[in-house]
Amino acid sequence: MALLDRGILHRVSVIRQGHFAATAAATVVTILLASRAANSYPTHSETPFERNPIGAATKRDPTATATATASTPKMPPNDPVTHNFSGVSSKRTARHLPTMIVFDLDDCLWHPEMHELPGYPDIPVTGDLDPSSPGREIGIVGMQVPRRRDTVRLYEGARLALRELAVDPQYEGILLAAASSSLEPSYSHACLEGIEVVPGLTLRDMFAFDRIGRSGELTPRKTSHFRLLHRDSGVPYEEMLFFDDCNWGDHCADVSDSFGVISQRTPSGMRLSEFHRGLANYKKAAEDRAATQGGGEL
Repeated sequence: MALLDRGILHRVSVIRQGHFAATAAATVVTILLASRAANSYPTHSETPFERNPIGAATKRDPTATATATASTPKMPPNDPVTHNFSGVSSKRTARHLPTMIVFDLDDCLWHPEMHELPGYPDIPVTGDLDPSSPGREIGIVGMQVPRRRDTVRLYEGARLALRELAVDPQYEGILLAAASSSLEPSYSHACLEGIEVVPGLTLRDMFAFDRIGRSGELTPRKTSHFRLLHRDSGVPYEEMLFFDDCNWGDHCADVSDSFGVISQRTPSGMRLSEFHRGLANYKKAAEDRAATQGGGEL
């Protein structure tokens, strides 16, 4: 439970850096503590979840006829979700860590790809949230297409990396974003809304920005996504780290060559070692940049 507490409090601290007032954040903490005291976290895989506005997991009335995910309006393609983190200063982040980490979605964080699904995934599937400790934390691990077995799930390495970002204090303040050229943006948004990383904390809660699709201002090239993420967030390209499977084109090289973004390929779905390798590559690039600019050692 201590690990979960740190994760929840970490997300609260990030939210406080947005436009929410300090009093609102204090209310969040009060409600979360009250929820935990009431033992509201599900203890078995058949317990349905319902998300509330502060991201705490609560038990849903089993007699209800619709899940929270099913009733969530489908977001229009390319509608950016910013969670009011725009313009956050990079000074709050340690210099050897990126200000923003950007993830591709299909075949990088999760599988299968959205265009492979036969329909809209709106049925939550519960299971183990912590692959390293089966049975300890149960929550929504996937989103399933109605009347079909097709279920979108995180790769194990991606889940472990996201859990690390959620609960490890060293990553506090780092912004997360999605850059996806998904052919079915509404499906992608449904998965972001539904899949949990720790109990009560969804991918949507963790991601400050997203640019999903390949129409309008977005093209199949991820450079279009990064231009908008840079515009939306104000984060310099050199302070970003990007992960992409690159199976449909070398997006990593394209973004790196165009903007100088440090990138890491995940050709078989994200592995935890690839996540750490990306961080190590970013750290080296930041150190080299500081030395070149006369900033000395980090």
